[in-house]
Amino acid sequence: PDFAEAWNKRATVYYLLGRYDASVIDIHKTLTLEPRHFGAMSGLALINLALGREREALKAFEAALRVHPNMPGADTHIRDLREKINGRGV
Repeated sequence: PDFAEAWNKRATVYYLLGRYDASVIDIHKTLTLEPRHFGAMSGLALINLALGREREALKAFEAALRVHPNMPGADTHIRDLREKINGRGV
């Protein structure tokens, strides 16, 4: 119950099954146990992206990038989301 990575792994399984609500619950548990878990932050961003919640996705990607400045793909997502939110995106 106190192992953040176990919660994150289950969140990943839920994500892959398309069970986003269950995944978000486990992501929040992961982040409660380990607030700097950039994988959980990224997962939350991807869920928000899949649900069309661009602003929430942007916040989660930005949080993940603050923890892991070299996270692959995060800067691209952030740039694309900022452009979309500001009306210059596709």
